[in-house]
Amino acid sequence: MQKDSQSTQSTAEEEEYEIDPEEGVPVPKRLLYADDKLKFKPKILTGTPCMPGQRICLANEYFEAGEGAYEFGESIYASALGFLQTEEFPEQELTVVSVKRGDGKPPFTAPYVGAVVTCIVLSRTQKLCRCLITHVGSVKLDDVVKGIIRREYIHEKHRDLSEVETSFGVGDTVLARIVGISDGDFIMSTGEDSLGVATAISSAGYYMVPVGWTRMECPKTKETLPRKVAKIVQDKNVEYWHRRNMIKKESDAKPEKA
Repeated sequence: MQKDSQSTQSTAEEEEYEIDPEEGVPVPKRLLYADDKLKFKPKILTGTPCMPGQRICLANEYFEAGEGAYEFGESIYASALGFLQTEEFPEQELTVVSVKRGDGKPPFTAPYVGAVVTCIVLSRTQKLCRCLITHVGSVKLDDVVKGIIRREYIHEKHRDLSEVETSFGVGDTVLARIVGISDGDFIMSTGEDSLGVATAISSAGYYMVPVGWTRMECPKTKETLPRKVAKIVQDKNVEYWHRRNMIKKESDAKPEKA
């Protein structure tokens, strides 16, 4: 009789809960295929190894992405290689999900779709330029990661009129956003105003300074070259523009010699 009661109890539990195929955790059947499932808070096993791009859990009112993780759609994904960690905030009923290394060092970060990266132009053709990705956000990469910027992703508007040769130069440092992956390369875009060439070096070996959002100038030789300039204001550029304008005003004020 005791065995029968135990088997009946286990059968009732199996009927009440079912494994969620997306989360891999037991979820009440009444919530499994209902809209209320978004409010359900499953248990997350800390210490679980995670790979970049691996889905961790739902992104709802109970979960928030922390270091080494990001939200995309209605889910939280790992953006780094490491181990899953959680931090509970009982008063807010909130759990911050992070991916960290076991030795306490910064997590192994890998590029992911949606991330803003810093890259260096290695080569260029009429259709695209090939780049070496050095940073994801402010985190420096240890491994060699390559990406490409196609001509149609240089500008958000007038894509057909964009030219690679007048937008980037070999050796330029570029800010770009990853928009996809194709044939093992990260596809990047500089369509946003804040993305594009951040630094460039002239043929004379000097760092060039933007004199507009489409050209950069060598402070020594005054040589100007076309670039898709990132709209970021740097203190050294402001100082150069001020000095350049003062010199121009002084030259305009001098009377012409007869």
